[in-house]
Amino acid sequence: KQWYQRRVRVLTVPASSELKILSTPDGKTRSPSCALTCSGVGKYSETGYYGWKAWSAGGAFKRINMSGCEFVAAPTVTVTLGGYYLGGNLKCPSVSVNSHSKTMVHVMTVEQATVWQMKDRQCDVYWIATGYNC
Repeated sequence: KQWYQRRVRVLTVPASSELKILSTPDGKTRSPSCALTCSGVGKYSETGYYGWKAWSAGGAFKRINMSGCEFVAAPTVTVTLGGYYLGGNLKCPSVSVNSHSKTMVHVMTVEQATVWQMKDRQCDVYWIATGYNC
């Protein structure tokens, strides 16, 4: 019997994060090792609590669930819409963050838009949040 000696080479890559948070909504910074960027997409096709809804000023709003990020305090959140462009003015409107917590963000259209328009134009909410998980 022949015995073969097998050599295993392991490539190691140092795990380091260059994420630096300068300020937060609550004014408290924490350990850099706890800094986290989390992102996702709130789909136009969602229904119920997380679906597009009408609000009294003639616009639409949507709730985004960020609980999977496990933030310990409200993060800094940036949102934008992406959808199906139908030409002319038939595109997704601008949005802003109305309010947010460590688990949820409420996004509202800046200009008037109906729930039907948001769904017809397939307006998904693309979001990115930066905060702390410890």
